[in-house]
Amino acid sequence: MTGKGNLAKLIGVLLLVLTVGIGATARDGGWFDEIVLTEEPSAAAAVLQLEAGDIDIYAFSIGDRELFTQVQATAGIDYYMSFGSFNDLTFNPGGPVFANGNLNPFGVPAFREAIHWLIDREYIANEIMGGLAVPKYSYLNPTFADATQYRDIMDEIEDYYAHNPDKAYLVMTEVMEDLGAVLVDGTWQYNGSPVEIIALIRTEDERLLIGRYFAGLLEEFGFAVNRMERISRELSPLWISSAPDDGLWHYYTGGWVSTAISRDQGPGFNQFHTSRVLPWPLFMYLTEESAEAVRPGLWGVLDQLANRDYTTMEERRVLFEEALWGCNQFANMIWLVDRTGFTPVRDNVAVASDLAGGVYASQMWGHTVQFVEDGVTQEGGTINIATSTLLIEPWNPVNGSNWVYDMFPIRSTGETGSAMDTNTGLIHPLHFEKAEVTIKTGLPVGVTLDWCTLAFADEIAVPTDAWADWDATTQTFITVGEMYPDGVTVNRKSVVYYPSSLYDTKLHDGAYISIADFVLYMIMNFDQAKPESAIYDEATVPGYDSFMSAFRGVKIISQDPLIIETYSDLYTLDAELGVSDWFPYYAQGPGFWPVVTLGIMAEEQKLLAFSEDKAQALEIEWCNLIAGPSLEILNDMLLEAFTTGYIPYEPTMGQYLTLGEAVNRWSLLENWYVKQGHFWVGSGPYYLEEAFPTEKVIVLKQFKDYHSPSDRFQFLIDEQPEL
Repeated sequence: MTGKGNLAKLIGVLLLVLTVGIGATARDGGWFDEIVLTEEPSAAAAVLQLEAGDIDIYAFSIGDRELFTQVQATAGIDYYMSFGSFNDLTFNPGGPVFANGNLNPFGVPAFREAIHWLIDREYIANEIMGGLAVPKYSYLNPTFADATQYRDIMDEIEDYYAHNPDKAYLVMTEVMEDLGAVLVDGTWQYNGSPVEIIALIRTEDERLLIGRYFAGLLEEFGFAVNRMERISRELSPLWISSAPDDGLWHYYTGGWVSTAISRDQGPGFNQFHTSRVLPWPLFMYLTEESAEAVRPGLWGVLDQLANRDYTTMEERRVLFEEALWGCNQFANMIWLVDRTGFTPVRDNVAVASDLAGGVYASQMWGHTVQFVEDGVTQEGGTINIATSTLLIEPWNPVNGSNWVYDMFPIRSTGETGSAMDTNTGLIHPLHFEKAEVTIKTGLPVGVTLDWCTLAFADEIAVPTDAWADWDATTQTFITVGEMYPDGVTVNRKSVVYYPSSLYDTKLHDGAYISIADFVLYMIMNFDQAKPESAIYDEATVPGYDSFMSAFRGVKIISQDPLIIETYSDLYTLDAELGVSDWFPYYAQGPGFWPVVTLGIMAEEQKLLAFSEDKAQALEIEWCNLIAGPSLEILNDMLLEAFTTGYIPYEPTMGQYLTLGEAVNRWSLLENWYVKQGHFWVGSGPYYLEEAFPTEKVIVLKQFKDYHSPSDRFQFLIDEQPEL
């Protein structure tokens, strides 16, 4: 996907295979001894740094046409194209009268929906983005399969929501008058004062011009607009962290990236239009009642898509149609453009850039990034990488930072049980050997890769001794027999087989992975959502409810070698993506039991909280494993745990973890903290050496005891298409 080809090639079919020769004997871990990441908000400045050789990669998806032309014409610089970035306007749904008495017309769904007609998406795509974008009228990405499959629905939506400012003004005026506002000499007033809209406008890229463009439209309508133009780190405390009713903002110029090619976009609606996925105050504010008032049945439809609660592709189409129209009508977000982005690199750099997410969202960049000289991959040395921002929010694997800029370095330090194919969106085994998937007869599931076996059965019964839920009072699992005394059947059974060498997998702190790491990860899928739990967090309840609507049981068939069965009504159209491996990688990074336990202990004592929502509610620190006041608190927990040989959730974990093993793991973690000064422990090809939140610098080092050779995923580069 690199090369200085014509822009017309960007929408073509895969044409060429990029060939990167490998002449060196692969070592274990990453190719580099060291990776230094720095912050550079200006893409133009970053390109100059690339020209000068000061950096080797600018890990950001750029949509500036002039910079693209400059990069194409500059010797020594190449680029990767990606198609998964998109922009939106995110609205504050609070009010419509804030706690401070100010008016928020965006608290009314009809007003939000009217913005569809007010915005000229063609202008944004062609003038602001310079042609490196296409208008976006819904969540679906035009380069992914679902947009092609439902092209007729997309066409109807685009026709209905086409640019029509007169229609927008009529609806907006009606809403304002219903709210009690009056238009005085061309200015909207409420309770005798002008209505001021607080605009949060990102400055790092084209969102600066998008934000100003929309502000101008609102000013023409009669609003006063307070334009707060800042970088992401400065704005996130407002739009992400503040309670919507506090009235600290009205709209935000959002940007998102698909971190992999999505072969099924159905579950994505939940992330953006419900409270089930992101435990942030903004999304927790969204309720079933607010959605149902706009579009009856919408909340349930989105959950059905998330859980693939359909049996035929015809049923799926009906759900997609309802979700597309309903989310556009609910309009807590207005989609603007899908971007064609480019990531500039020095021409001696090769990396598995994701076709959707580019380099900075690639889950495999750390496993593959390398220098290539005369067709030979180089070993050792340092690579310098800049990105638009770094270290925005606290790192903790359970509910820490979700920013792609934070996840970029995190992904090089940890890994799931599988490896994402950056060219296809399928997965390959990373820690497990093979998997078997059994699907209820008649469901639309297929298989592509030979490591995964697909079978169909008329009935899939869940064994009575499988774990179906969690009792937070007794700290034990509830079995299927206890929860479903009459038995229960499912749509999908997944069986994952780990190799006998699994427990030889070394972690960054010198420990070896154990069955206890898997079991705690299982427990944490349930415990936080239980009111009886000492770490109950209401922000996790919507996600738990969605998970439990399909999950029916998990069973450890064998501990050594590890074999895990999972039973669920949730299935995927690709059998490979329906494999449940339970490898201890949490929502926001790697989480092995001693580190996660320190957070649990601190949250039990109300000293720290995993989620920002709970930290705000209790007015305590948001747990951060790499910097800040959290470290001293976590260290206190470590001393307590080490002294007592503490085992979390002992009624269950005690069956998988001896006192001697616990003391050994606590000892290794203590040594790690003394040496490194942080608690970030992963299993990936690089480990976190240092993080400097003030200077915005991260240093990663090669993990020499990594479990796989450096060239294991070289095929992701070799098979990379050039467009």
